[in-house]
Amino acid sequence: MNQQDKYVHGMDWGKGVFSFNDMRNYRKYQYDLIGRYIGTNILEVGSGDRSFTQQLLHENKNVQNLLSIEPSKTLYETHYSNFQFPDFVNFECIDLFDLNIDKTGIFDTAILIHVLEHIEHDKTALDYLYDFVNPGGYVLIEVPAMPFLYSNHDKMLGHYRRYNKKILLSKIDTKKFEVTKLWYQDPVGVFGSWYFFKMRKIILKSDEGLNLVKNKGGIYDKYVIPFEKQVEKLVSFPFGLSLTAILRRR
Repeated sequence: MNQQDKYVHGMDWGKGVFSFNDMRNYRKYQYDLIGRYIGTNILEVGSGDRSFTQQLLHENKNVQNLLSIEPSKTLYETHYSNFQFPDFVNFECIDLFDLNIDKTGIFDTAILIHVLEHIEHDKTALDYLYDFVNPGGYVLIEVPAMPFLYSNHDKMLGHYRRYNKKILLSKIDTKKFEVTKLWYQDPVGVFGSWYFFKMRKIILKSDEGLNLVKNKGGIYDKYVIPFEKQVEKLVSFPFGLSLTAILRRR
């Protein structure tokens, strides 16, 4: 871990070996969860390896402006050259709480894909985002679910928590945001996470962890995700590895 980077924790675990862009079905799955709510003027909180940014632009040809921020200097520099982006996409190495609305303007969509769990004061973050979103615009959130799954894996990645519906709802000021939709996804992933990370206590930032992702991760992406995607169109599950929220700014 870079001791000068308080944000990175273990999120650089796959450097040079793994990218979420390798998990094409998973990234498409993530986009499809929120795609219909994405507007044309977007704030993405947490660029990471920029693979979701790339997926978003691949799927949505109506984007006119996209600001993607990443507070970790390590991640920002590591993934600086990932992909080629059009001129209307800008990346900045900055913390959410350091954004200046006079410089950025207001957006119609704010996206936080597996970001909120990294923020100690998550409710404050959502309240802060309120001023950056147009009335009627959306804040789109995906977070890791099932608190009982919290493990060394989460600690390594710098997660303060995992969520269930009650916990996430407690972070949302309903005077500021209307909860349009809130649901779990990836129920199969719950069993894999419990077995590999809770029972066997595998850490991703290790040879065993990297082998797990490269081998089992490929199977998961190729077979499990497409299957779940079809099933979830018909069935809403009371649990899942992740939880998605669609918030509409009042």
